[in-house]
Amino acid sequence: MSQGSAIDLAKLRPMLADIRRQPECLAGLMARASEFAAAGQCAPEGGERRGRVYAFGSGDGWFAARAAAGYARENLGLRYEAANALEMLAYVAPKLSAGDLAIAISMSGTADRTNEAAEAVRARGADILALTNGSGGNLGKIAGSKISLDISDLAPFLTGTAKYTASLMGLMLLLQGLSDRPCHELPVALNALPGVIAAAEAFAKAEAVALRVRLPSGIRILSSGCNAATAEYGTAKFLKLVELPVTADDIEEFAHRQFWSCPADDLVIYIAANPTAARCATASAAALGSMGMRTIAIDTPSSPITTTSSRFTLPDVSEALSPLLSAIPIQFLSYFIALALGGNPDISQDVGDPARFLASQMLARRGELAPTAN
Repeated sequence: MSQGSAIDLAKLRPMLADIRRQPECLAGLMARASEFAAAGQCAPEGGERRGRVYAFGSGDGWFAARAAAGYARENLGLRYEAANALEMLAYVAPKLSAGDLAIAISMSGTADRTNEAAEAVRARGADILALTNGSGGNLGKIAGSKISLDISDLAPFLTGTAKYTASLMGLMLLLQGLSDRPCHELPVALNALPGVIAAAEAFAKAEAVALRVRLPSGIRILSSGCNAATAEYGTAKFLKLVELPVTADDIEEFAHRQFWSCPADDLVIYIAANPTAARCATASAAALGSMGMRTIAIDTPSSPITTTSSRFTLPDVSEALSPLLSAIPIQFLSYFIALALGGNPDISQDVGDPARFLASQMLARRGELAPTAN
């Protein structure tokens, strides 16, 4: 694609352009790996010798903190915990010690509970580092120590795609700085990303065309382990783009709760990069198929889900790294299914539904409100 056509796409279809530019964005972060590692090493003595490492945030920051858990614990050997902002504020921060490190994740730096939690961490005397974008807003001021992704917005208030995978990769690079274990898997996942982008876009377009014949009554996204965060991330993206009920659940627990109110016209998406989870998903999809339900698998060659209506198979990266790639087909599916249902995924949230956007600021980002709205 020429530079001119890329600029036109960014103006006309900013969300699509944002999804497509992820290889470039993540390659830029990898080029700064030493900078991220140095930021992670800012606290003396390194990861395990300091105490626990906590990553926390709201929305995409919370999903990224959870998605990185397998990488932090299994690949890097860190004593790592993920928390959402309210959990950090109410339950974790009061128990922190001076040897603990907290990583606050917020691209805008304006999420109310994330900033309150950061202030509570500082009050306990624990170290805090902000992973943010640009100046980091109030969070950058509270934390003091910060590192920015430095990723420009293609449009204001766009449903997040590139900054989510960048947040996850940036967090992984920070955690590498805290660990004394070398890990060479991140470049492998990064090298696979362009191929995943191209294949996932073609796959999602075909799925959206097929769904026009029988529009889904709702969407369920099921997973387990570190990709449970991917499923919840996918739910958050779909809910901003389609006027359908969208939920996430554990693959096994779906059978014991959501299934009992799940219409046969719902679309069920499975995500698995673990052989045991994939076997459970295979049995689950077969059972749903007996009711005529449409299902999609996002799997890997070593963790195949063989009974779904269709499959998108990721490269065979480790489960701990798979959230960097499994988010991609979810992003494209949400984009093209929104188009198939008559929506406009490229419109900014403040323009698409201004009343709801204002309410969302009142709920969680009061610092973004104009003085007259407070």
